[in-house]
Amino acid sequence: MEQVIEKEITLPNVAVKLATVQWATAEEFSPQFSGYYNICQRLSDNHSALRIGNVPAREAFARVRSVGFLPPAWPVKLYPALERPFRVLNCIFDKDFFEETTQIEQEHWDDHPGALVSIKDRRLETMMQEIYGELVEPGFAHDLLIEAASTMLLVEMARYGRRLAKVSEKGGAGQGLAPWQMRRIHERLEAAQDTGYPGVAELAALCGISQSHLMRNFKVSTGWQIHKYVAEERLKAAKRMLAEDKASAREISARLGFSSPAYFATAFRRMTGKTPTEYQRQSRTLEVH
Repeated sequence: MEQVIEKEITLPNVAVKLATVQWATAEEFSPQFSGYYNICQRLSDNHSALRIGNVPAREAFARVRSVGFLPPAWPVKLYPALERPFRVLNCIFDKDFFEETTQIEQEHWDDHPGALVSIKDRRLETMMQEIYGELVEPGFAHDLLIEAASTMLLVEMARYGRRLAKVSEKGGAGQGLAPWQMRRIHERLEAAQDTGYPGVAELAALCGISQSHLMRNFKVSTGWQIHKYVAEERLKAAKRMLAEDKASAREISARLGFSSPAYFATAFRRMTGKTPTEYQRQSRTLEVH
């Protein structure tokens, strides 16, 4: 396994490393040091999900921005990602600091290996992206921001660990969606700009489960209510289209399936603080300059 460190920063309780990794055969992988916890995020998009061989979940890092978690000295067997480089962000925490902050010891995580290699949690993904942005383009007091964001990561991991405990107490009810079900949902949303955004009934049918089952287990897997998740994905698409396309706000509203341009404008302003027209004008001004 070859690893190239692109950027890194070491703080008192966490080391953040941006790396490109490549390997051609199945290899055993474990955290670099036995006394550390590692939260990692996939950044590359030119390969499929990683296959793993010795934990219940068969896939890791199913999509760009997927987050995984490795407790100390916890190895997994990874198969090559189509022999292409794998770009990853690692946040490596001191063991004592991690456990003191989360108030969860390693034995708890060892009981849930299948729920750790590919965590579906939008907050974790967003926090890791904040850290990545500061690492690549550091701003004022970037070390303080990274330290604060990394502490927020631990708070979210503590909540995730407690959700796993509740699932176990209920005898396995509400265990979240399987990787293939999450993949079908993401593939459907990626195609939505051409085919329209799906409702809960359509997504449940894609996953082969009832709507109530989908809503309950999607929340367990991601921490999001599924209708809010779809709504945010649609508004993110609107931002991209307003910034990149020459279409008007009215045309984009129709393409994304909003009930009316007025409703689109209201929803967009609620998320961004700007109307679609204001956002589009600002984006084009930035391009000119």
